[in-house]
Amino acid sequence: MLTTGLLMGSCSDLLEVEPRQSIDSSVALTTREGINASVTNIYVYQKDIALYGRDLLAISEALCDETRIINRAGGRFINEGQNVINSHMGGWNIYYLGINNINLILEALPNSPFNEAERATIDGELKFLRALNYHNLARVYAYDPTVAIAALSKGGVPLVLKGVSSPEQIENQPRASVADVYTQIYKDLTDAVAKAPATGAPSRVTKAAAMALFARVALYNEDFPNAIKYATDALAAGVGRFVGNTDYIAAWRGNSHPESIFEILFQTRQESLGVNNALQSAYTTLESVAQTNSLAALRPTPLPTANGWGAVVPTAAFLALHPAGDVRRQLYQLGLNRSGNIVEECTKFVGKSGVIYMDNIPVIRISELYLIRAEALARSNGDQVLALADLNRIRTRAGLSALAATITNTLLQDEITLQRRLELAFEGHRWFDQKRRARDVVKSTGNVPYGDTRTLAPIPVREIQANKNLVQNSGY
Repeated sequence: MLTTGLLMGSCSDLLEVEPRQSIDSSVALTTREGINASVTNIYVYQKDIALYGRDLLAISEALCDETRIINRAGGRFINEGQNVINSHMGGWNIYYLGINNINLILEALPNSPFNEAERATIDGELKFLRALNYHNLARVYAYDPTVAIAALSKGGVPLVLKGVSSPEQIENQPRASVADVYTQIYKDLTDAVAKAPATGAPSRVTKAAAMALFARVALYNEDFPNAIKYATDALAAGVGRFVGNTDYIAAWRGNSHPESIFEILFQTRQESLGVNNALQSAYTTLESVAQTNSLAALRPTPLPTANGWGAVVPTAAFLALHPAGDVRRQLYQLGLNRSGNIVEECTKFVGKSGVIYMDNIPVIRISELYLIRAEALARSNGDQVLALADLNRIRTRAGLSALAATITNTLLQDEITLQRRLELAFEGHRWFDQKRRARDVVKSTGNVPYGDTRTLAPIPVREIQANKNLVQNSGY
């Protein structure tokens, strides 16, 4: 797995690829251009279908309780929607391929032609990306730190911190403890906060992105002081802006979401995953932003041809959670006829800038940070006034009334959970939120009690067979 490839292909001339994402491995880590291209390639891994290209969002939504699956996509997501055992998220190999390449670049940096400041910037960027990969691995394959079931937990994931460029270098690592995995993530993010550039586009790592990810990781770790600190610092960093009520829908129609602190950039048509694999196609039959605008108002007859599968769609119960006047409800609208079905679909990801099956994917955005801080404050009996203010910021932006200062802490926590569900829906959070809170997933196709085998994804069998030190998750 670790030796699948150093840089996913090669070319004979560094100038042949624009943007440069793959070069000859003999020069990859010895020149400025080679290392820059290698770093860019780490971002490319995040676009893989198993990661932010689709499954980390769409399959996590299919597994949980706010969606239903329509069998109009050739059977796609049916098993995940019914929580059939072994039908889960994956990505083990692409995560570790990315981590291995990060390790190789980090090891090459001290002898690289960059100056000290440039090396520090690259180091911070890579440490963020390694932390992101390890946190996603831990979320998918391991219990979260404070809610592990001792009798069932087999630990975290292997910590591979040394680069491998040939088979004889492979060390068969066992699963590190969950605590050790989080310790490493904290260490990487501490470096990232110290070294990543202060400013930059949301498609590249910045100090704000590192602080934002630190806030999320700390919340999963129920380390509420750090969740509060880093959410506050990230909000003050000036990357991204909190959109208002009147431009909330438009924020989802632009090329880049204005709230994005870090996002996965799809830049060229060649990067599109196409109708069979794109996130857009998983959620909706609509082709473009223009269709969302016209169909919502006119519903012309005959309807245009469907250009997506639209298999993972919201349940009626989830849609009913939106109070009257909630602007977020406008993101769910009737799609097109596919296999005799016309249903309401999520239109958060619909062919931005007129290019079908291509959306930049917000990984962390401003609204999540307010909700992280609110939850951390409420659950730690911290500043309840600030927690309520953060919550009301989300509510009033949605068009809802502010909650009174007399609200109890229990009701405050419940409302934060609800607003997190409504605000971050279809962005790949709900399944992981239920898991980190040790809560059952209750759905019409059959419940998934917390601690059920299906709570965690199975480690690929090929990895278990290749590494005798690796223990499979319980029940698989």
